[in-house]
Amino acid sequence: MIVSVFLKRPHQGLFLFLILLFTNLSSESYNPKINTIEFTGNKKTLDYIVEREIKHPIGVSLDSTIANDDRNRIDNLGLFSQVTWKAIPLEDGSSVLTYFLTESFQRIPPIALPTYEEDTGWSLTGFWVLNNYKGRNQSLILGGSLGGKDTYGLQFNDPWIFGNHVSMDIQFGRTLFKHLFLNKNLEVNSFNLNFGKWFGESLKTAFSIELEKKTFLNSIEKKSFHYLTPRVLLKYDSRDLYWNPSKGILLSQSFKKSVGIDSKRFWLNQWNQSYSIYHSLKSFDKKTIIALNTSFNYKWGKIEEVWLDYLGGASTVRGWRIPDSTLYYGESQNFRFGHELFYSSLEIRSEIIPKYITSIGVEFGLVFVLFSDIGLTALSMKELEDQLPIYGSGFGIRIPFPIVHVLRLDYGWGGRNNKWNSGALHLGVGQKF
Repeated sequence: MIVSVFLKRPHQGLFLFLILLFTNLSSESYNPKINTIEFTGNKKTLDYIVEREIKHPIGVSLDSTIANDDRNRIDNLGLFSQVTWKAIPLEDGSSVLTYFLTESFQRIPPIALPTYEEDTGWSLTGFWVLNNYKGRNQSLILGGSLGGKDTYGLQFNDPWIFGNHVSMDIQFGRTLFKHLFLNKNLEVNSFNLNFGKWFGESLKTAFSIELEKKTFLNSIEKKSFHYLTPRVLLKYDSRDLYWNPSKGILLSQSFKKSVGIDSKRFWLNQWNQSYSIYHSLKSFDKKTIIALNTSFNYKWGKIEEVWLDYLGGASTVRGWRIPDSTLYYGESQNFRFGHELFYSSLEIRSEIIPKYITSIGVEFGLVFVLFSDIGLTALSMKELEDQLPIYGSGFGIRIPFPIVHVLRLDYGWGGRNNKWNSGALHLGVGQKF
């Protein structure tokens, strides 16, 4: 553009050349009037999906803070491997604010792969994933597995099905697997319908109804629970980026009540709380974040052994191998099993390789993490007060990945009462918090 302008109008071409030479077009020091807003690169995603995430007004000076927030919102859709923006100058001195999008890998044809889950082990999993279905940011997943977990199911999600951030999620399926630490097999048949609503950009609510039947069985006994569970979720979420936040807070309150719907009288209340904060450390050359989370899980009602939780593994206190039946019935680590849970984590996340697009169009990057966890659990709140905590410390990596967003690998060592174990490796999907 500059060459053609310079040949036709040398004085204007020189003026534009000097602007490009001495001005960073995406920095706060360059504040032209924005004449038009455009975006490019959304080959599959429909325009309105992107348009509703752009808040920068037209006819005002460039505000890089708003443009960066727009970029983050588009990135948080999970549809694009890379999102950037630039203010492109026009001959009249104004500019076009342009967002450059690179769509992520969004569709997985029917395929079968070996998969690993920490609590069920290896399975052969077949699935068909339609992410961003028809370009409308809807997702449809069909899947099943054989091995450590036998399952089949379907999930459909639309984050804007009834207008501005009013979402719907439907899931149903069947799962059969060996219980992690009880000498029982567990069969689960479930149907879940969830509706969500955002109020503004940070306050997020959801209400769901789940119809579920759980059967615990072995060669001696069989015990079934058939129940209806309404659930209410309230979140305050000011994170800038979901996959690796550099600032913001995430507060979550979830309450659900399970009520028996067959001849057996049964009810169980669960209240889960989570509090997370993220802060950038400016003294480092690379993007470095300190992140802190504290979580509480409470239960009351008709509490039985089959509803026991545990500490350890990738989701609570790392550095402890997930328990098995030998550990549970051996009673050497009773302090890891309970109904009331408290656990907290501190992470320092350093971006070694910033997320970028590979030659095959898939995002890649690398984040190195140092972590320290603490937690305690007991059968009741009264017992929790007298319990000694367990600790876990170690390191890990985070790799951005299409559809699942983040692959997580951690290695840590666990300790209690000044005694430390030999360590444990944890593989997970998504950030711990």
